[in-house]
Amino acid sequence: MTVFELLLIAVVLLVIMYTFVMSRLPKNLPPGPTPIPVVGNLLDFHGSRQMYKDFLKYREKYGNVVRLVLGPFQNVILVFGHKAIHKALIEQGKYFKFRPTKLYVNEKVFHSKGIAFGNGEIHQKLRRFTLLTLKDFGVGKKSLEERIQDEACILADELESYGGQPRDIRKILQRAVANIIAGIIYGSRLDYGDPDFLRLIQNIDTIFAIQSGNLPENVLPFLAYLPNSKGRKILNAYDDMSRYAKRRIKEHRETFDPNNIRDFVDLYLKAEEHEDEEVVNEENMFRVIVDLFNAGTDTTATTLVWSILYLMNNPDVQDKCQKEITENVGSGRAVSLKDKERLQYLDATIKETLRLASIVPLGVPHTVQEDTQFEGYTIHKESTIIFHLNSVLTDPNIWEMPEEFHPERFLTEEGKQKEKEFFIPFSIGPRSCLGKHLAMMELFLFLGNLLQRFTFKIPPGCLTPSVERVNTGITCQPHPYLVCVVPN
Repeated sequence: MTVFELLLIAVVLLVIMYTFVMSRLPKNLPPGPTPIPVVGNLLDFHGSRQMYKDFLKYREKYGNVVRLVLGPFQNVILVFGHKAIHKALIEQGKYFKFRPTKLYVNEKVFHSKGIAFGNGEIHQKLRRFTLLTLKDFGVGKKSLEERIQDEACILADELESYGGQPRDIRKILQRAVANIIAGIIYGSRLDYGDPDFLRLIQNIDTIFAIQSGNLPENVLPFLAYLPNSKGRKILNAYDDMSRYAKRRIKEHRETFDPNNIRDFVDLYLKAEEHEDEEVVNEENMFRVIVDLFNAGTDTTATTLVWSILYLMNNPDVQDKCQKEITENVGSGRAVSLKDKERLQYLDATIKETLRLASIVPLGVPHTVQEDTQFEGYTIHKESTIIFHLNSVLTDPNIWEMPEEFHPERFLTEEGKQKEKEFFIPFSIGPRSCLGKHLAMMELFLFLGNLLQRFTFKIPPGCLTPSVERVNTGITCQPHPYLVCVVPN
């Protein structure tokens, strides 16, 4: 039998299986575009650089709940708008709180464990343990606030060494943020030029640039075994990060002293003595470490990159932030968390960056473990569910002139914080971002201390940088840009 004949038989069998599976689906599924057998709707947005925008086109045609099919069998449900997202994640959160287990690359990486893609009671206990640990700012010899202030100072010195010349500062911002996670986990920062550190950053870049809701390898697993496939690159990056984490854990075991807790790893090692073994074990430890580095590095660093871009493009906003810092903090000491109450405009600027840049526009995928009734439709069990957070953060029915950068929308006429229930960059519900409080602390301290020392300017002769969002992976990135970091 020839290779062609074998391929033909395989395709016929796939079509038969596809028809059989489709015939057994519930009848009241959400509307959506007609899928092609075997590949489903994958080709509709293959290679897209603005996938969140492509999905919005489906909303215009089909409404706030849309069904796609990726690959031969994987149902994907898109949920748009604050009302529908709130209903699913808050009112029906007990059904929608799970992470999918049918995405091939995700499952090969996470095995339904850790805090990012774990499920069930063990995951809840692990998440609770990790959250309590992150809240313990007194871990080690320095508080978390002091670590961030110290790193902000080191970052500022590095930026000052550029002499105000045009530079792309994205990488150095990323290393500074990653060092906060390194300090929490391993108790000490890493040198910006450390080869292990640079490889760690590169692995995070690879994962966030490639992993996405339309990754073909997630629904067509055989593609992950092709040379240079995107799925294989993700798996290799995670493997490398895991090896590094396991090596650092081994080093900690050799020097562990229960009376001298230095960091997160030490807390975990101490907890092994009395916590549930199913929850606190070495496998979960290294998975949590990898999760924290991934979730805590790219998103916060990307937000800083967007913040500086918006400040360059809106010098009046930058002036107001700096004036507020000068009047309330001065230049004789570092900006600290106790200043937050008096730096309301800076806080509003950070929130406006998170809203407009919509860093993770499609959130992290969810699933339901049983057929679930929602908005008049049946959501089939084990469907991958994507909550379109960007549809809320830039909804013209919620935000006046949503595509404009306007921090005042988060302030009252008296300049005080105005709470916005529609401000959901970290998602909502039981699986909202575990590190949101850490992220907001980092953004406030990094940006506040940088603005205290520098003004960010568009290089002479350069056009105003584009604010177009590029969404090929998990996060929305700006196009590369140069900035002059000028000492005040």
